[in-house]
Order: sequence, then structure tokens, then C-alpha cells
Amino acid sequence: MVPALELRGSIPLALVIATDIHPFFVFLTCVALNILVIPFTFKGLDLFAPPLTRKSKRIASIFAWFRKRSYGRKWGLAGLAAFVSIPLPVTGAYTGTLMAYLLGMKRKQAGLAIAIGIIVAGILVTLASLGIISLLGI
Repeated sequence: MVPALELRGSIPLALVIATDIHPFFVFLTCVALNILVIPFTFKGLDLFAPPLTRKSKRIASIFAWFRKRSYGRKWGLAGLAAFVSIPLPVTGAYTGTLMAYLLGMKRKQAGLAIAIGIIVAGILVTLASLGIISLLGI
């Protein structure tokens, strides 16, 4: 899965290319793999963010700006889940994890919210893809 597209690109591609695979299996596989990205992204941020903020004042100020904002407290986990569930590129697990990290959200709760958003996005993308494939007769 490409970080910018995640399941938003992999589900339609798999449904068009692998016509012999059941759409539910495509959905489950893409959603499961996308959910697996969450803990690894948090670990990557833990590893790379501190040195980046120490070396770059600009990155440190961006991180501080996000942490000061009340978006995380105002919208919270429901807002994070809603953001990740939007079936558009760059609104998936990677971006959701980065947002949770920048806003200082608790990892387990944020991970659950991101997973819920991924499942909703997966359902929407699968249904939309199947509808378009059916209309086009692919």
C-alpha cells in the first residue's frame, strides 16, 4: 500500500485486477494491512521526530503549534475517526497517526479511533468501487 493512497487506492485496484477474489476478502485484507500500519507509524514517529525537532527549529515550532491547539481536545477521538474515514487520499492511517502524535493523544485510544475510521473508509471505498465497476461493466 502506498502511504498517500492506502486502502483508498488498493481496494479499487484489487477489485479491477483480481476479479476472481471475493470483494469481502479484498476489503478484509486491505483494512487489516492498513490497521497494521498504525503501531509502526507511531514507533517511526517516536524514533524520528525527536531528532528532527532538535535539529530543525521550524519543525519544532510546527510540532509546538499543533500541540498548543485545542483541536485534539475539541474534536477528540470522534473527530480523528471521522477524519480517517473520509475516503480521499491523504486522510488515512498515516496522516491520522501523525495527527494523534502531534496532538498528544493517548496511543491506544487514538489507534482504536484510527482503526474505526479505516473500517468505515474501507466500507465506503469498497461499496463505491463495486458500484462504479458494475456501472461501467468492468
